[in-house]
Amino acid sequence: MIKQIFCDLDGTLYNDDKISTEDIEAIKKIEEKGVIFNVATGRMFSQAKKIVKEDLEIDGYFICENGAFVYNNKEELVFKGTIDDMLVKKVINRFESKEADMYFKYKGKAIVLDEDSDFKFFSTNFIVDPDFINRNSYENMVGNIGIASKNPEELARLELYLTSEFGEVLDIYLSSDITLNIVPKKVSKRAAIEYVCRLSNTDMDEVMTIGDSPNDICMLDGFKNSVAMSSSREDVKSCAKYTADSVAEAIDIIIKEY
Repeated sequence: MIKQIFCDLDGTLYNDDKISTEDIEAIKKIEEKGVIFNVATGRMFSQAKKIVKEDLEIDGYFICENGAFVYNNKEELVFKGTIDDMLVKKVINRFESKEADMYFKYKGKAIVLDEDSDFKFFSTNFIVDPDFINRNSYENMVGNIGIASKNPEELARLELYLTSEFGEVLDIYLSSDITLNIVPKKVSKRAAIEYVCRLSNTDMDEVMTIGDSPNDICMLDGFKNSVAMSSSREDVKSCAKYTADSVAEAIDIIIKEY
């Protein structure tokens, strides 16, 4: 029996700046059957809430910034896994690239250092603060450090370099075709799902996960019930039990299986 669904947003539930009518209706129907629908996204809570709550009133949790922050259905922060200020400074000092730009998820906002940052090709919701990297303190509230670049080879180089430098204390992985994420070790969508399951006394076999991107692999791989979008990369699809063209189709798989 499936008790909870954990679903990614961008490229999964949220496409072309909207949630489809079919997906909305499917989520409502599955919730009527007592299944709790949760969001698991790389986005900040303010963004995720705005996207979802325009069309849906879900009873589940919001796992945000790839697991760095978890909010309950009362919009209360129940978990925080941020990067220590000292590590933030070290990453800033080691970063060097002419083809990539750093950005920061800080206190629920995206901070870029330059208005022409490649991050703008990923999102238009950001604050420009060129002095951010010179602050003495971030109050241990940096959820993740991102790197944006339209050059995939440069992203791959930076991923290898930063992993060699910080791999023992930070997880570094691609979160989209143009973004690289740096998060605290053991902070991930999967870890956040496990945390929510402990809170709600849900067995992992009673969970279904739905995603499409490399940062979703951790919440697809090893789960008994996992669905990758048909448009996903092969390495993502290979980690999921099923593939589907939409969230509605993924939910239909649940209904047929259970």
